[in-house]
Amino acid sequence: MKFFKKWTYILGFTLGTFSLGLEVPKGCELDRECVRELPGIFCADGTPSYYTIIPRKNSENLLVFMFGGGACWDAVTCSVGMAVNLTRTLPTQDWNSGEGIFNHSDPENPFRDFTVVTIPYCTGDVFVGNSKIDYGKPFSTWELNHKGYENALHTLQAASEIFPDAKKVVLMGTSAGAIGAYTHMRNFDALFPNSQKYVISDAGTPFQTPFVSEETYAKVLRNWNAYKGFPVDDNNRPAENFGAVLEFNRQHFPHIKFGLIHSYSDYVMTGFSVGLGATDYSTAVHDTIIYAADKQIGANTSYQKVFFTESWAHTLTQYSLKSTESMGVRLADWLSGMLNDGKWDNVRPDLEKEIIPWMPFNRPPGAPSPKPFAFY
Repeated sequence: MKFFKKWTYILGFTLGTFSLGLEVPKGCELDRECVRELPGIFCADGTPSYYTIIPRKNSENLLVFMFGGGACWDAVTCSVGMAVNLTRTLPTQDWNSGEGIFNHSDPENPFRDFTVVTIPYCTGDVFVGNSKIDYGKPFSTWELNHKGYENALHTLQAASEIFPDAKKVVLMGTSAGAIGAYTHMRNFDALFPNSQKYVISDAGTPFQTPFVSEETYAKVLRNWNAYKGFPVDDNNRPAENFGAVLEFNRQHFPHIKFGLIHSYSDYVMTGFSVGLGATDYSTAVHDTIIYAADKQIGANTSYQKVFFTESWAHTLTQYSLKSTESMGVRLADWLSGMLNDGKWDNVRPDLEKEIIPWMPFNRPPGAPSPKPFAFY
């Protein structure tokens, strides 16, 4: 019996060395996005949602990507476009010849050969909602399903069942999806027990008081029933805000590398700070991410780092990774260091000098105007 076990181990190790990577699921083709239906996941208007898979040849690694698209929490915000999609829409992202992380042929893209699972966003709740609510007038009866938490959880479960042997698994999101990514870290950890795990949040502002209105913030989380999905402490009390979620993750998941990518004056998140009742919208994002980096992520945490830029940009990873720099560090190199155990440090210009928050009518000479209000 010992002899059999020994050779079983050796054979398994040998086969693993010459692994052909993750299996291409039935009905999918290499480098082509395939849509997969999944019972029990819905958009805000009740239409069924889905997830997609983009298989890569001989890939051992998996990227689970959570899309963004704004947020809404009452009849007004849900009707004026603050949440881009509240219904099912077909996938539009080009995962082969896009920019940044979406460019399959760019050698600077550390995810170029990762098999990808995408989680569409159509619930308006940054993937933390677990409610069905009637927002009523002026729409008489207007029920919305803020079910983003369940959508993300069910998709993560499906991905873990299809790709249980992934060597490295990255849970990444932009904008609304970036907040969802770190909120789902505990689910991610439980569902991929044997993989090396990484969580990347691109423009996932950890909104919290006193930088936004306590009353408005509480209303948002209450309407989404977000507390049901927040991690709880030893006394079964849920985290109070997104910053507290970051702190919980730092305390409980030292085996997961986490990276927060953000600009100090993100113009989209600045707009949301207005909606959340910020006392000073021009400094709300700037002050929030610095506080989070100092107090909740931790300035010297070896497994959690930040990459901050002096700009008003909203999301950075969908642009050229080699052209995006801060303090002389290219984002491509920072991400590669994170994933491959290379050089990976905090990139924080605010530790060396005062960062003046961006103002809409006080741009530096020659600086381009912001793009039309958009969400990624």
